Amino acid sequence: MGESAGLRSGIRVLVAVSTLAVAVMLALAIVAALRASDATAERGERLDPAATTTALLLADFVDQESAVRGYLITEQPNVLGPYSESDRTIPQQMNRLQQLLADFPGLLRDTAAVGTAYQAWRSDVAEPEVTAMEAGDVRGAREIEKSSGRVRFNELRGRVADLGMAIAAEQTAASGRLESAAVLLLSSLASAAVVILAVVFTVMNVLRRWLLRPIDALRRAVNAVAAGRYDTRIPAVGPSEIVELGGNIEAMRAQLVQLVRQNERSWEALAQEGPAVMALRDALTPSVLRAPGLLLRGRVDPARGELAGDWYDSFQLPDGRVGIVVGDVSGHGAVAGVFALRLKQLLDAALTRGADPGQAVEWVVSSLGETDEMFATAVVAVVDPTNGEVRIANAGHPDVLLLRRTGTQRALGTGSHAGDHTGGHAVLTTVPPEREAAAATMTGTAGAAGAAGTAASTTGRAGTGAAVDAVQAAAGPGGGRRTEVTLLASTGPMMSSLVATDGAWRTDTLCLEPGDVLFVYTDGLVEARDDENQQFGVDRLVAELLRDAHRGPTELLDDAFEVVRRHASGRPSDDRTAIVIARTSR
Repeated sequence: MGESAGLRSGIRVLVAVSTLAVAVMLALAIVAALRASDATAERGERLDPAATTTALLLADFVDQESAVRGYLITEQPNVLGPYSESDRTIPQQMNRLQQLLADFPGLLRDTAAVGTAYQAWRSDVAEPEVTAMEAGDVRGAREIEKSSGRVRFNELRGRVADLGMAIAAEQTAASGRLESAAVLLLSSLASAAVVILAVVFTVMNVLRRWLLRPIDALRRAVNAVAAGRYDTRIPAVGPSEIVELGGNIEAMRAQLVQLVRQNERSWEALAQEGPAVMALRDALTPSVLRAPGLLLRGRVDPARGELAGDWYDSFQLPDGRVGIVVGDVSGHGAVAGVFALRLKQLLDAALTRGADPGQAVEWVVSSLGETDEMFATAVVAVVDPTNGEVRIANAGHPDVLLLRRTGTQRALGTGSHAGDHTGGHAVLTTVPPEREAAAATMTGTAGAAGAAGTAASTTGRAGTGAAVDAVQAAAGPGGGRRTEVTLLASTGPMMSSLVATDGAWRTDTLCLEPGDVLFVYTDGLVEARDDENQQFGVDRLVAELLRDAHRGPTELLDDAFEVVRRHASGRPSDDRTAIVIARTSR
C-alpha cells in the first residue's frame, strides 16, 4: 500500500506540473493569436485601404493637373470637366485617409503635408490659371504655368509618393508582426503538444505498473469464475480502489455460488413439475377453427414464462354455429392457468349444450362455487356464419371493438341492466338518412382520402339500455374505403362468486356484415405503459385500427401488437391477448 500511495502522489505532482506547463503554453498561444488577429486587422482594415486611397488621390491630382494644362493648350472650357469632378472627390479621399490612419501619427503628418502641397498648387497655380483663361489672358495663364506650375505639382506628387512609401513601410511592419505572432503560436502549440505527449507516455507507464497488473490479476480470476471454477477467490491487490472492487466482486462471487446451487435445485424441481405445466399450457392452447364465412385469428403474449392467465378458444357447436370465448384470469403462473382451464372447460360445456352466452357465464360462476380471491373477466360469443348474427355477453371485460368497413349502421341497445331477470339484446340496424346528422361514433377514413391514423373522439356504445347511434363519417376528398369503430360495453360484472346474482349477465345481439370485424382484447394490451408510465390506452388502439382500412384481420392483429410493443418495450408486466373475428362472405 505504501508503494501505491507513493505512485499516487507522484502522479498528482506530475499532473499538476504538466497542467501548469500546458496552461503557460496555451496562454502564450492565446497572446500570439491576439497579436496575429490585431496585425491582420491592422493591415486588412486600415493600411491596405489607405494605400488604395492614396493611389486614387494621386490619380485625382493628375486628372486636375492634366485638365488645367489641356485648358491652356486648347483654350476650350469643356476640357475642365475632370478638374471639376476631382474637386468633389479629392476632399472625400482626404477625409477617408485621415480616418483610416487615425492611429498612425506619422502617417497623419504625411497626409497633412499632402493636403498642404495640394492647397499650395491650387492657390498658386491652378486657380490663377483658370481665372486668367476665363478673363481671356491666355499669355498670363501660360506664364504662371511656366514659372511655378511644374514646380508646385512636382512638390505635390513628391508628398503623395512619401505618403505611399510610409504606408508601405507600415504594411511591411504589420506583416512582420503577423509572421512573428504565427511563429509564437505554432511554437506554443508544439510545446504544449510535447508536454501532453510526455505526460501521456509517463502516465501510461505508471498505470501499467500501478493499475494494469492488478487489473490483469483481477481479470484472470473473474474469467476463471466465468468458466465455471466458482471456488476461485478474487485477489485483493493494487491501489485501494481496485482492492475495494476486488472485495465487491468476491462478495458477488459468493452470492453467485449460492444462486448457482439454488438454481441447480430449481432445475431439478422443474424437471419434476415441468411436464405438468406444459400439459396445462397445451390444454389452454386454442383449437384451429375452420368455419365457412368466418375468419378468426388470435394471439397470446404471456407476461411470465410459457403459461398465461389469458386465453381464448373457438369451437363448432352442434347446430353449426361457432362458440368463441376470450378470458382473463387474475394473476399469473400455474395457479392462474389451472383456474383458466376450469373456466374454459365449463364455458365450452355450457355453450355446447345450447346455453346463451349470458346464461353460460351465470352457470359457470354458479358451478365454480367459492373462488376466494380468484376472479376472471370474459367475452363469450356465439356466431352464426350463415347470416352473421352474433350473440355476445361481456362479463366485466374491456369493451369489444366492432369495426364496420362499409355502410351506415345504428346500434340499438335493448334489454335489462345487471340484475334484471328479463334478459335483453342489442341489435344493429340501418340508420335512415334523415337521422344521420344526430348520430355520433368513432370513425376514420383511409385509402384515397389519405387520413391514416386518425380517430374521432366520440364513442358509440351498444347494449346498455339506451339507443346509441353509430354513423360512418363522410368520405374525404376523392372518396376511399372507410372504417367505423363502435365500442360494445360489458353486459354484466366480472366472473366471481362475490357478485353473482340471478340474471346478472345479459346477452346482446348484433349482425356482422361481410368485411366487418370484432376485435376482442384483454386489459394487458391497453394498460401497457411506456418509460414515462403512460398507458397505451383505448384511444391509441382505436387510432391504430383506423389507420389503414385495407388491412386484413391477420395484419390488423399483428400491427396492433407491434404498436403496443413499440409503446411499452421490454418485458410485459401483464399478459397481452387479442383476437379478431371477421365475416368474410354471406
